Parts: sequence; C-alpha cells; structure tokens
Amino acid sequence: MANKVVLPVKYPAVTSWQWHATLFSILGDDENAKRWIYSNYIQLRCYNIAEYTTGDEILLCDMMPGSSAMKECPYLIFSLITKPQIESYCGDVIDFIVKTIDLGGYVYGAFDEAKMLCDVSVDYKFSHELFIYGYNMDEEVFYVGDFTFKDKYSYTTVSFDKVKKGFDALTAGEDHVFKDDYKGTRGLYVIQKNTENRYYDIDASLIRDTLKEYLNGDDTKNHFRMMRNRFDDTVFGVNVYDALLARVDKQLHEEEPDFDIRALHIAYDHKVLMLDRLKYLMANEVIPFEQDLLDEYAVVVDNMLAARNLLVRISVTGEIEAGARIKGYLNDAKAKEMAILSHVVNEL
Repeated sequence: MANKVVLPVKYPAVTSWQWHATLFSILGDDENAKRWIYSNYIQLRCYNIAEYTTGDEILLCDMMPGSSAMKECPYLIFSLITKPQIESYCGDVIDFIVKTIDLGGYVYGAFDEAKMLCDVSVDYKFSHELFIYGYNMDEEVFYVGDFTFKDKYSYTTVSFDKVKKGFDALTAGEDHVFKDDYKGTRGLYVIQKNTENRYYDIDASLIRDTLKEYLNGDDTKNHFRMMRNRFDDTVFGVNVYDALLARVDKQLHEEEPDFDIRALHIAYDHKVLMLDRLKYLMANEVIPFEQDLLDEYAVVVDNMLAARNLLVRISVTGEIEAGARIKGYLNDAKAKEMAILSHVVNEL
C-alpha cells in the first residue's frame, strides 16, 4: 500500500449537480468520452419536488442523462457495493475506500456532511453526495470533490475519521442516492475509467432527434418508461424557460424570499455545454463551420449567466424589483437559442 495515491481529475466543465461534476471530473478532456458526451446532455427538464433535506418544494432542473449518467456512460465501469459487503470485505469504510483507490477506482456516495463540517456533536443530518479520488496515509485524509466545504465545487481534503463518521451516520432510508434506485439499499458506488478503447461514436442522428425534442418541448423521458414510472408535472426543452421564470417570480415574492439559484445554474451549464458541442461538431465536420453562429450562441450563454448572477446579487442586496430583468435575459436567450438550434437541426 502506498502512502499517497491521487487518481487523475480535471476541474469539471459542468458543476451544477454533484453527479455531473463527478463524471466530468473523471473523464476530463478524454477524446473518446467526448463522442458520448456531445451526443447526450441535450434535453433539459424540470419538475417540482420536495427538497430531501428540508421538505421544502424546489424546482429540480437537470439535463438528460441526469443522476443516472455515470451508470449509462460507456466510458465508465460502474459498480454498487452495499454497506454489508463493505463491512464483510474490508471491516470498515476507510479500508474499503483505500483499497478501491489502490485498484484505480473512484468512490461516490451519500455521507452525513454535518458530521464532517462540525467538530462538535450536532442533532441534525445533512446527507450529500461525496466524490473521493485519493488518499494520504501520513496525513490520514481523503481527497474529495464537493460543494459543501467551500462556496463552489472544489477539490479539498477530509480526514479519515470524518469520512467514517459521515458514512456510518446515515441509515438506508437517509441515503438519498440509493433509496429510489435500489429499494432502500445503503452503499457506495465504485467508478473506474474505461477510456482506452472507442465504444461510442458521435451520433448525429441522436443529436438531431434530441434537438427536435428540445425545441418542441417533447417528453423525452417517455422513451424510458420501462425503467420507472413518470412524474406528471415534468416540463421539457425550451418550455423550461417559462418554468424558470415562474419559479423565480414565486421565489422573489414569497413572504420570505428564496434565492435558490440551482435551477438557473443548471440552465446556464446546459448552454455552456451546448456551445462546446457546437464547436465540437464543427471541428469534426459534422456540421459546417459558422463563426457567426458560435458568436450568436455565446450571447445565449451570456444571458443565462447574467440571469443567474443577478439572482445571486439580489440575494445580497435585497433589491427584489431588480428581478424583473431576469425575464428579459431569459426571453432573449430563448428566442435566440430556438433560432440557432433550428438552423443546426437543418444542418444535421
């Protein structure tokens, strides 16, 4: 066993949700993985759901694939190890994580991060996903990627003791990562890179068809009803703009305004990734190179960033009336994006 092992990571292009940040951290700029990445993450959807930590209603917005991406990506080998297996194989979670990293595996799962943040005993739990990619035996720390410990997604270290406490504190029912997919199972994901060979080529037909569904606001989830039942209130594609506007208006005009930016942030990440996709398709001659089109789509990205940042600013200044400008940013982005992507569909 080495004293220190740190598996390769690259700061992710998409940081809005931990599952996306983890996948992009592992795959980085891998050329094989790009063929799959840019064929996916096109459709956008949102729905109202109770926040698992507070029970408050939030608008959960995400791209497709969402939290299932690590299981579906052909350039990752993905395994679920249950807590009883971890304890049987290794005795405790620290030994399991160290041995997994020694074999080239990244670790991902839910931990009670209240136990990691506080040096004193607390009477509440904060279940959150943690990405672990290395260890240092001399310092007794794991290298992790997460949102909790700093103001944004960051790579940092957490002590062995805190990771163990955070893992042991959660019951199966509190493990929000697994409780829906695996019928109440408590455990960890082991993820290994699988990028040496090409398993997936850029799929122009899938890109074209999904762009059409995005522009039409079609229910892309309907293709996957064999996997799970459907939510009734899911909004898709460009209709997400209207759902975002309605949500922001509701947030700002409640008795106690809510400044949750997560839905706007994932919408911004969606535009960043779409612009990268357009550049990739042009560079690989899937569609003709058009600098004007890239410049126009960069304006869409800027509008979404301005909307997100304005909500952050309002949370600091309390200038609720400034929220009216968010509508202008989103409406401009929607109109421009629909025109650009309709043109791209015709080129595919």
